[in-house]
Amino acid sequence: MSEEILPDVPSQDIGNSEPVGNAPTQSEPASSNVYDAFRSLPDFEGQDDVSIAQNLYRSHTGYQESQRALQQYQSVVPYAQEYLKNQGQFEAWKRSQAEERTRASAPAPAAKWWAPPEVKDTWKSYIVRDPQTGREVISQDAPFEAQQALREYQSYTSDFARKLVTDPEKTLQPFIEQIAQSKAMEMVQQHLGQYKSQNYVQSLEQQNADWLYDGQGNVSREGQAIQVYIKQASEFGIQSPDARWKYATGMLQRDLLNMRYQQMGEQSAQMQQYITAQQAQQAPAPDPVAASNMEFMRERATRTPNRSAGSTEPRAPRSRMSFEDRLKSQLTSDGVL
Repeated sequence: MSEEILPDVPSQDIGNSEPVGNAPTQSEPASSNVYDAFRSLPDFEGQDDVSIAQNLYRSHTGYQESQRALQQYQSVVPYAQEYLKNQGQFEAWKRSQAEERTRASAPAPAAKWWAPPEVKDTWKSYIVRDPQTGREVISQDAPFEAQQALREYQSYTSDFARKLVTDPEKTLQPFIEQIAQSKAMEMVQQHLGQYKSQNYVQSLEQQNADWLYDGQGNVSREGQAIQVYIKQASEFGIQSPDARWKYATGMLQRDLLNMRYQQMGEQSAQMQQYITAQQAQQAPAPDPVAASNMEFMRERATRTPNRSAGSTEPRAPRSRMSFEDRLKSQLTSDGVL
């Protein structure tokens, strides 16, 4: 908002001056209105004093809020700059924290019944037999780390062997339970799969009974084809009942289309034979006279004319003759007429 210089308000002297005598009292100048300066601006044109005061108050309030927001932003700017500098490290830290939470929430793996300490294969070569006692001992040439790992391994195996001899049932119980649980889950999954397959097959039979079986309840020709193709899919290694059904129905559709194409070809051939027979029946019988004349014309056309060799006698040009005149002339020259 452009600044306007407010008009000076003339001050009134309120003193002890009093009118002297009957002199007329000088009229006091009217106090100027401060809103007149704003009313002359384009933003406040035509507004009364109350509207101008409300707009000025809202502007002042918005200015104070923007100042507070600016102060908060200025206080956050250093942290934002620091984050931008270390954004990659911060994102990596967030991912590591998420992975730790995932690992913490994951169920703990079941304890193994046989879990000896890990020993490198190269360290096992340091296990030798004592020539005096015949027992396995650790060579003195083994590194300290290898000796420590081998001692822990021997301690674990000897303790397990002692437990196995003294209480084999308790020692092998975790192993037996693990194997039994694995076999039980395998059997449950197998029976569950068979149950689902049977239900799926029954559902398919109910949904497609109108064409898998005839009116007497016997398997239709299409149903027999479906059984053959399902067996073929099983031989091909297709395990899913849904996949076998899709394979069988696809093969059946192919057979039906081929059959339909052959039927259409046979019908087309029969129709062509029928049309040929009808045309043969409707064709007129040949006229013997016309046939005889045509045979005579063919014979005359193949006959070589008898001309004298070396004849140079000029021939008079012939006038154009009709076919009937030509035929009559030929017959006359041949002695027929």
